[in-house]
Amino acid sequence: MRNRKSALIAGVCTMVSVFWLAGCGPKEIENEYVKINRYTGLEVNEITESKVTDETVDSQMEQIRGNYATYKEIIDRPAQKGDRVTIDYSGKVDGVAFDGGTASAQQLELGAGGYIDGFEDGIVGHSAGETFDINTTFPDPYQNNPDLSGKDAVFTITLSKIEEVTLPEMNDEFVTMVKGEDTTVEQYTKEIRGTLESQAVVQNQSDKKSVIMDELMKHVELLKYPKNKVQKYKDQMTEQYQQIATSLNMEFADFLEQYMGMDEDTFKEELDSQIKEYVKQQEVLDLIAKEEKITVSENEISEWLDENAQAQQMTVDDLKSQYSEDEIKDQALANKVISWLWDKAEVTKSDSAKE
Repeated sequence: MRNRKSALIAGVCTMVSVFWLAGCGPKEIENEYVKINRYTGLEVNEITESKVTDETVDSQMEQIRGNYATYKEIIDRPAQKGDRVTIDYSGKVDGVAFDGGTASAQQLELGAGGYIDGFEDGIVGHSAGETFDINTTFPDPYQNNPDLSGKDAVFTITLSKIEEVTLPEMNDEFVTMVKGEDTTVEQYTKEIRGTLESQAVVQNQSDKKSVIMDELMKHVELLKYPKNKVQKYKDQMTEQYQQIATSLNMEFADFLEQYMGMDEDTFKEELDSQIKEYVKQQEVLDLIAKEEKITVSENEISEWLDENAQAQQMTVDDLKSQYSEDEIKDQALANKVISWLWDKAEVTKSDSAKE
């Protein structure tokens, strides 16, 4: 009898320990708008985090140099790597033209790797005015068009212009011109690194939010929408689009058709759907924050502003001008709740991360 009693007590203790560690099982919470059946222990896959390396910074600096490149037309020699060329091309597989295989007046830098293997190399050595064929093979797999994966293709190229590319020297004079104020290469490189690091932080958080919210919303029941909040956001977004149309000197209907490919009724339907989903997610995050007593301090709000302003390459004042104080606080709070949910989630690491 004593052994049975001991075993029973041990079993109860084990159960208590398991429920204690698991937070007493999935926790259900609700308000008048949403019911959340589970929000801790969400099963998600690890994200591939963006990281800033010296190579990343160097690449960005080279891109900035490229933005200020000068071009000199070449007529006395064939094209070589590093040149910018202007071409017309048409591609065929088994003698048949394929979608996306024809273009006119395309500019590309030879050696930049913007096209499939063999395409750019096939232009090297040809002169302006020539028409010639290039034999290539699409990679396998080829994500842009899976039907072309691994297939041989023939591109007929007409080379109309060759330009020699000259990049400015990366010195203090150049970065001062780019920056618009006195600075040095060292200072500018440090600034670029800071911007890239902020962008990486914001991007990683965005990726986590996407993964977490996709899983979280599977455990959410909508009870009803907060109509006033939905209408407020719809009015704000509609006004912003109308302002864009006005700035382009366009009628709103013409703007929607030309820039968004929809009429006003479709715009309203799309906006209604997107706003409702946004508000639903906002209610879910607010409810979790309230239940778990998650709040943001003034310092945390300032950190959120600094990070996002630097990531968008604007001043904090410019960023603050785009939102009300409540909206900024809501954004910072949502950011913190996402981090909290991620820490409480069951994250499955990818094979590469395991190694």
